[in-house]
Amino acid sequence: MRFCLPEGRCWDFFGLAHSFGYSEGQFGFEPVIMLLTATPSFLAIWMRLRTGSIVLPILLHSFGNSILLVV
Repeated sequence: MRFCLPEGRCWDFFGLAHSFGYSEGQFGFEPVIMLLTATPSFLAIWMRLRTGSIVLPILLHSFGNSILLVV
């Protein structure tokens, strides 16, 4: 899910969308899920802005996906 302002600034709400849920007729919010998604995302964005390369964020994302297979 992406939100863009007319001047071109955009934000992705991927983590926010995953932290909301619906169960037993009620909507809920899971802050832990939000943190587990937002923290690596902010780290990847920081690395991209700092280095100018997309390689490190891709490696971070691959590591995050792979660690879930091991644990």
